[in-house]
Amino acid sequence: MTDEQIHQPKVSILIPVFNRKDFITECIQSALHQTFTDFEIIVVDNASDDGTWEICQQFAAVDQRVRIFRNESNIGPVRNWMRCAQEAKGVLSKILFSDDSLEVSCLSEMVPKLDDPDVALVYCAARIGKSRDDSVVAYSQVDSSRLSSAEFLNLVLAGKAPVSPGAVLIRTSDLLKNLHTTFPTSTPRQFEKNGAGPDVMIMLLTSQKYLYVANIQRPFVYFRAHAGSFSIENSNNDVVNGYRSAIAFFLINNKGQHQWLDYLAHSWLQQMRFDYRWLPPILYLREYEGSGSIAEVLKMLSYSLRRIGFKFFVKA
Repeated sequence: MTDEQIHQPKVSILIPVFNRKDFITECIQSALHQTFTDFEIIVVDNASDDGTWEICQQFAAVDQRVRIFRNESNIGPVRNWMRCAQEAKGVLSKILFSDDSLEVSCLSEMVPKLDDPDVALVYCAARIGKSRDDSVVAYSQVDSSRLSSAEFLNLVLAGKAPVSPGAVLIRTSDLLKNLHTTFPTSTPRQFEKNGAGPDVMIMLLTSQKYLYVANIQRPFVYFRAHAGSFSIENSNNDVVNGYRSAIAFFLINNKGQHQWLDYLAHSWLQQMRFDYRWLPPILYLREYEGSGSIAEVLKMLSYSLRRIGFKFFVKA
């Protein structure tokens, strides 16, 4: 068979997995049951030792759409996402984390949105909870089905758009280009440990190269919240700090001081409300890409006061 005769699927559903024997069956089945049929499933097992790999082998043995790979040793989550993307043959890629699942019409709803070459990616609302019945819907607040890239960025900064690529369909070429294991942030972070930072950066880096981002208000993905998920296992606040560092790094390098300082002012106020303690602004700025200069401190305080309803003007 020649290369021309080998069919290239429209979509690659990418499932990185490590020790998820209790969830991987439901995950793969949800991918196989899609009403949109032009897809392949790429499963990369990250050296599981709990029986996950054997379950993956059973699926691959009975359905040729399921292509499975196994790392000789655990290479960490982010490098495993990369391995999935590198094995993909599809024009588009849908990351599906191994404890999550898709609604049957997920791809049917998402794929047509990327027929528009000006659209960077499409994301949908998500159900998040211990079960579908015990879940809440997130990321459905937007009225428009097509957002400018600037509008999408503002939603991410406000926590109203997903930071996880599990709710996103993206071109495989963009995924390969914009998925990174780490970033040279001023405060070193263990980005590879749980993926908090590299995941949202996929969307931020991709969206800035296009005019629009497509949005679907209905929840076509389900994110399972359980004790083993990285968003629950937030030891030493690694997840929150990872996201803040990555977003601050993106803003200061791509959008300038205004959006960076406004974001830091918002996150600074949030953190103090959460911790019930004062956080020195000089140290906070230095932690998240700043110098901690008096000028920076005054500007961040100005943004903070405006957010809580006071007027305090500092000459730029």
